[in-house]
Amino acid sequence: MTGRGEFPGVPVTRVAHAANARLVGAADVRARLLTPALLVEQDVLDANIAAMQARCDRAGVALRPHAKAHKCVEIARRQLAAGAAGLCVATPGEAEVFARAGLPDLLLTSTFAPGPALERLADVATLCRLTLALDAPQTARALAAAARTRGIRIPVLVDLDMGRHRAGAEGPQAVAALAGVIAEEESLVLCGLQAYAGHLSHQADARQRGLGAQEAAARIHAAREALSPFMGDIRPAVTGGSTGAFVQELASGVYTEFQCGSYALMDVEYDLVDPDGSGRPAFPASLSVAVRVTSANAPGLATTDGGEKRFAAKHGTAPRIMRGAPAGASYRPSSDEHGTVTLPEGARLSPGDLIELEVPHCDPTVNLYDFIHVMQGDKLVAIWSVDARGA
Repeated sequence: MTGRGEFPGVPVTRVAHAANARLVGAADVRARLLTPALLVEQDVLDANIAAMQARCDRAGVALRPHAKAHKCVEIARRQLAAGAAGLCVATPGEAEVFARAGLPDLLLTSTFAPGPALERLADVATLCRLTLALDAPQTARALAAAARTRGIRIPVLVDLDMGRHRAGAEGPQAVAALAGVIAEEESLVLCGLQAYAGHLSHQADARQRGLGAQEAAARIHAAREALSPFMGDIRPAVTGGSTGAFVQELASGVYTEFQCGSYALMDVEYDLVDPDGSGRPAFPASLSVAVRVTSANAPGLATTDGGEKRFAAKHGTAPRIMRGAPAGASYRPSSDEHGTVTLPEGARLSPGDLIELEVPHCDPTVNLYDFIHVMQGDKLVAIWSVDARGA
């Protein structure tokens, strides 16, 4: 039985499930990791957190990082310590996990319906400041009733449809109509707009991304004008923004708060976006998955223990080899449990070789793991729980 506090960074109740916990604090660890293992380079993570915070500070825009990217209380705390105004979450379950961990200021960026999810969110709103995004009058009225029952007032935003038609009020007239309903409810506090232009986040063409940001700014201006009569002397908050389009969205001058999340970890799909015209990603990857070669009998190929259960991609993107394989090698998950390394002519790998891979899409890949192994060089300094996995 493991003693309390023996492994720093690992919650005591989950130590038995952290297969690499015995290696915490040890050097020369990478070669000894039980794989597949999700890794984060602590120095790169902290530098990415500081860099995005500094960009937002210089622009006078609050940063509210999206915790759906990492689902990890420890990373959230590092973002708050660096100056973040609060955190975004994507689901009621994530809201509950982070609220119960003591994080004081959350924004749920997804809309929701009356019923069990709404009641759960109203309960979470008794634990922290939880701001909710609304796009339907019936949801606003149901939320107001739930807030009254609990004796609280809940801050809310009007969610604006930015063109994807996934959710949101469609245009200034709908914004004003919903704002009027909210203003009638004493248990709701109207704070402004949510205006997430997600269609820009992976727009690889910088010119098209810039034009899209201008169109988004015009849409936001019109919606903010419609909202203003219901705000009194309060300046409406405008929250949105993404890691891929943050440069153009900062330049638009319409946002008061940014929701970027992937910048802290990064992934192959965001590496393909050139946000500032420099020809390279704005942030280096801090996240990777370590896998191990299990078979290497076929010429030009090697098999690893990292298959489709270990990687998630939005656009069918493959993991990128960061280290451990010869130059010119490529990787693809080739079955549930196995990955295939295709090697250049004459190159070989051997069973037991360790390969580290940048993940295709960080958010859903993190959700496949219970733990994040925190590395400094070749030392495992901590293991952090993926607290909101599956929430």
